[in-house]
Amino acid sequence: MEISHILVPTDFSPFSDLALEHAASLAEKFGAKITILHVLTLAEVNALTSQPGNPWENIVLKIQNNMREEFEKNAGNYSIVEEPVLEVAVGEPAEEIAKFAEENGVNLIVMGTHGRTGLASIFLGSVTIGVIKKTCLPIMVVKCAESLK
Repeated sequence: MEISHILVPTDFSPFSDLALEHAASLAEKFGAKITILHVLTLAEVNALTSQPGNPWENIVLKIQNNMREEFEKNAGNYSIVEEPVLEVAVGEPAEEIAKFAEENGVNLIVMGTHGRTGLASIFLGSVTIGVIKKTCLPIMVVKCAESLK
């Protein structure tokens, strides 16, 4: 398996941070590039753009700055060949993650999961499960030990 482009979806949770650490380790070993993707739902976009002084471009820049800060905060934990590409998409998260990966030459998706089980996973849904259903690309799922508590 060739690993040259790794996609790390983020929701800015500790689970996403842990996934990024694993992705960075793989990127270092394989010389791969990393893309960090945050997906906004249509409801989030409508709420954000309805506020005065928040045009779409400012919202995207703010989210990209948040992603850069998250990356830099943990940068001491790993070294990679190049800084990650920061992308923002709009739509249903699982669908947009799978679509982005397929359209951009990604050959591995590394995702964090909250590790919910039972009714919580049924009612809250799972972006990770949705991505697994929507793509044939390899997916590495990282579950934080704290989620077991």
